[in-house]
Amino acid sequence: MTEGSNADGGYTVPEDIQTKVNEYRSAKKSLIDLVDVENVTNQKGSRTYKKRSQQTGFAKVAEGGKIGAKNTPQFERLSYEISKYAGYLPVTNELLSDTDANITGTLISWLGDESRVTRNNIIHDVIKKQTKQAITGLDDIKKILNITLGQAFKATSKIITNDDGLQWLDTLKNNKDEYLLQPDPANPMQMRLCAGATVIPIFIVPNDDMASDVQTAGHRKIPFIIGDLKEGIKFFDRNQMTIMTSNIAAIGDLNAFAEDLTIFRAIEREDCQQKDGEAFVYAEFDLADPTVKASKA
Repeated sequence: MTEGSNADGGYTVPEDIQTKVNEYRSAKKSLIDLVDVENVTNQKGSRTYKKRSQQTGFAKVAEGGKIGAKNTPQFERLSYEISKYAGYLPVTNELLSDTDANITGTLISWLGDESRVTRNNIIHDVIKKQTKQAITGLDDIKKILNITLGQAFKATSKIITNDDGLQWLDTLKNNKDEYLLQPDPANPMQMRLCAGATVIPIFIVPNDDMASDVQTAGHRKIPFIIGDLKEGIKFFDRNQMTIMTSNIAAIGDLNAFAEDLTIFRAIEREDCQQKDGEAFVYAEFDLADPTVKASKA
């Protein structure tokens, strides 16, 4: 008799099988905390903003002279219209009854992460409407902070990039051979770029959530979103994700009652708009990628 043959004794050897649901470690980041979120109760609406304009000050007037008219402030509207985002998961009632794992908790956690990815995609789509600006090094980043964003936004700006961007930033050194990417003493888990008078926090999004563009042969274009997204992007939240279950619902050809199913349905309603395009820059750094071979002509 051998353990390797089921009929010759293998069936008597117990197997170590766990039905508890374990999860692989993964990195997950949400962009929702970086933008301006407003809860709304209507399906559509608008917000009024005063236009940005260069003021020139008053003119000198002689005694008895005629006072000239000045330009008045001008206004514009930021409009929103709520859209619905949803999905469902059909589950057999046998699975719900017979499993000794918390399958319901696993499904709800899965839907919650679907909501995170949905909102990241919506925000990223708005970010990508900005004209991309190519950068070639640290000096270009400093110019964006000092000139493009200027004093209105530099103090509250962040650099948002992915794992590829972190790798590049983590290799930058000054003329004393000191790395420029350093932990914030007040919060060691928060990294910041320290280059002369420029000290700016770094927010890292995993490559899975914000991928680099590797379509160009031999190169990897890394996204760098530089600025203040609280001022740059507004997210209108009509309903946070709601989950409903039903064992009698019918969706298309799927009939929960007839097929003895429970359907988990998730819905959220929201919109996202660019609030101030001057508050952030969508930059790209073109890094030679040794893992991608250039195609032959």
